[in-house]
Amino acid sequence: MVQRVCLVSGGTGGHLMPALVLARAMRASGHTPLLVTEGREVERELLRRELPDVTGVELPAAGRSRFALPLWLLRSTAAARRLLREHEVDSVVSTGGRPSIPVALAAKSLGKPIYLLEQNAVTGRANRWLLPLAARIYHGLPAPNSDAPRALVTGTPLRPELGCLERSKARELLGLSLDSPVVLVTGGSQGARSLNEIVPQALLCVGRPLQVLHLAGLGHDDAVRRFYAASDGKVAAHVRPVAGDMDRMFGAADLVICRGGGTTVAELCAVGRPAIIVPYPHHRDRQQLRNAEVLAKAGAAMIVEEPVLSIESMAELVTCLLSDPQRLETMGAAARRLQHGNAAAAILRDMGLAPSLPAVDGSVAAHTAQGMS
Repeated sequence: MVQRVCLVSGGTGGHLMPALVLARAMRASGHTPLLVTEGREVERELLRRELPDVTGVELPAAGRSRFALPLWLLRSTAAARRLLREHEVDSVVSTGGRPSIPVALAAKSLGKPIYLLEQNAVTGRANRWLLPLAARIYHGLPAPNSDAPRALVTGTPLRPELGCLERSKARELLGLSLDSPVVLVTGGSQGARSLNEIVPQALLCVGRPLQVLHLAGLGHDDAVRRFYAASDGKVAAHVRPVAGDMDRMFGAADLVICRGGGTTVAELCAVGRPAIIVPYPHHRDRQQLRNAEVLAKAGAAMIVEEPVLSIESMAELVTCLLSDPQRLETMGAAARRLQHGNAAAAILRDMGLAPSLPAVDGSVAAHTAQGMS
C-alpha cells in the first residue's frame, strides 16, 4: 500500500540530509514523501540540489523573541494540520529542529503516527519534547536511552555512494594529485568560523606540500580563499561554500578536520577516514562533543575543544598525523568498524514501508553498541 509520509527537518544540513536520504528511499519503494522545512537558504539549496522534484513546504518562520514563540507555535500547528490533511499524510518523521514540534503536534491531533530520528549521541531538544508522542525513535549513535522499549539503533541514513570510491579514483575525479596529502576541512552547511579562520592559517604552517578541500559554508568561501592566498605555493586549496559530491571529497582525503554533528560523524564511519574534530561549543548538552567522543574512544578521531584551538596547536597536530600514515590508516579502520548497515532500509522496514529491503547488519549494530556503552 502506498504511504504518504511527511518528513520534517529544520536548522542545518545535518538535520536535513538524513531526511532527504529517507525521502529518496521512500520514493524508490513506491511511497510519496513530503518535506517540511524552515525555509532557510541552506535548506532551499539542498532541496534544489538533492531532490528538486519532491514537494517541499516551508512553515512560517519563528521570531527571535521568546514571547513570540507561543503565537508562532499556534499558527504553525494550525498550518501543519491543514498541510497534513491537504496532502493526506499517513505518518510523520522528524529529524529534529524547531519546525518538527508544530508538525508533530498536528500529526498527534489527527491521530497520525510520529517517528523520530536522532542523529546525535545526546537526544536533541525538539526530539526530547516529542518523545512522549512518538511511536519510535531511531538513533544514529548509541545513546543513554537507546535501549528503551521504543528506541532502535539504526545508524544515520546516508547517501549510498559514500565509502564506495577508492582514494585514487576520487582524486582523479577532483583533479587532485596522488603525490601529496589531501586534507578535507568542513564546518557543515553553515560553515564554522573557527575552522574557516584558524585552520587555513594552521595548514599554511605545516611546512609540507598539501592539497586542501575546504567547505566554508554558504557566503563564507571568499573570505576563506583570502586566507589561503597567503600560501607560498606548498598549499593548493580548493574552497567551495558547500559540495554535492561528498563521496569524492571524503574519498580523496587522508585527514578530515570537521565539526562533530551526528551526520558528519556517521559519514566519517561510512568512509573510514581519520578526523580531527572541533565540536561546536555552544550547545547546552554538548552533543557534538559527545558525538566526537564516540569516535575518539574507538581510536578513530582526535578532539580539539574550541577554547584551546590555536594556529600553532592545530599545525602541530596535523603535522604529527600526516607524518604517520600508518596511524592514519589505523584511525580510518577504527572509524569504519563503527559503521552501521543500511540505516534508511532499516527505518523503512521498521515503519512497515519496505519489508523486502535488508535490515541493519545486526552484528555490526550490536558490536557498535557494545563498544560505546
